[in-house]
Amino acid sequence: MRGAGKNNGVARAASVVMGAALLFGSAACGGSGGTDENATDKKAKAAASATPGGGAGATGGATAATTSTPSGSPSPAAVSGPETERLKDLVLALGEKAGPYETGLALLDEPFDEIYDASPAVCQPLTGLGRAGHTAQAYARLSVPDEVSGVDTDVLLRSYKDAGAAGSVMKSLAEAGKRCAAGYSEERTLVDAKVLRVEPVPAPKLGDEAQAYRIVVQDVKDKGVSLYTYLTLVRSDATTLSFRSDLLGVDDFGGVPGEIVTAQWEKFSRGAGAGSHGVAAP
Repeated sequence: MRGAGKNNGVARAASVVMGAALLFGSAACGGSGGTDENATDKKAKAAASATPGGGAGATGGATAATTSTPSGSPSPAAVSGPETERLKDLVLALGEKAGPYETGLALLDEPFDEIYDASPAVCQPLTGLGRAGHTAQAYARLSVPDEVSGVDTDVLLRSYKDAGAAGSVMKSLAEAGKRCAAGYSEERTLVDAKVLRVEPVPAPKLGDEAQAYRIVVQDVKDKGVSLYTYLTLVRSDATTLSFRSDLLGVDDFGGVPGEIVTAQWEKFSRGAGAGSHGVAAP
């Protein structure tokens, strides 16, 4: 774990090692019956946690993909987000539970997706926010223990120099959601992936603002098969909380599990004093 940006010496090195190992392995493609580079990438991500896959769930409810909940008194723009050690205390810790989900051991200090490149570049926030100029981060990965296939969720807390900088991250994601709605491409570890479409979904009523999207990806072996990823991003003052869920399979599992969003928000808000910014929907 480091203070800012990507640890190119550790995260990328780990990804290269994973990628090299994966070149000699195979992953079953849901619905295609052959080796699937999309599934291989997902298995590489799963390898970043000692706890295997989990069950499905849905995002906390709102009525639009973007929500904004005003706080009683906005923080000054110059107030920065928590430092690294503080964020580590605020993120869900190893062994903490959220409904049936549990935090496993993460081998990297950020989600595997953060090393992917999106084309066109305006779509990058839908793939990873690691280039948005954060000052600190903390990462957790949750799944259902003892399930080998299911929903896995990456939780990433990031601090910025002030609320304005964190707000710019939200604006960039909103712009990507609009301009990349018809799809884009991702340069992954082993193969390029084609994102077919990006769709807004109900966002939780949390923080100062929140957004949520469903990202539909074409299977690289069977163009008739779609795979699903869900992304939720919440901003509270100068901190963002991101949740990215996917599945080793072809089912549309409905969204980021609400239990995870609620558990992480409650822990964060208790520690950061953000409780007045909203509550998760049932």
